[in-house]
Amino acid sequence: MLVAAVLAGAFSGPMALASAAASQPPMTWSELAFMAIGALVGLPLVLGLQAMQGNFNALRLGWALFLYVAVYCAAAGLAALVVALRGPGVEPHAFMFLVLGTAMLGGLALVRLVFRHRFAVR
Repeated sequence: MLVAAVLAGAFSGPMALASAAASQPPMTWSELAFMAIGALVGLPLVLGLQAMQGNFNALRLGWALFLYVAVYCAAAGLAALVVALRGPGVEPHAFMFLVLGTAMLGGLALVRLVFRHRFAVR
């Protein structure tokens, strides 16, 4: 399944670049940092709320689903960056999907670390 997310992300890189470039007003470097912090902190908060409610099945399912989304975003971001390097030039929007994907992967790693006993093989 992860291979499918990587392939889908890689093939949608040019579309990811185009959608990020269409942002109005144009994206800045500081906005990328804000997005990264939001994804890095927001994802553990969302999944942590499930754990606080005792809904550990939703924690594990949410973690798995967000993993596919994060891998897709990271692959699409890497492909978008390659397209930008070969074509119109590197602007902040060329990094958007890569930043979001890697920040989400970091947030998922934090969740996995904090709740590692809930992810143990049974």
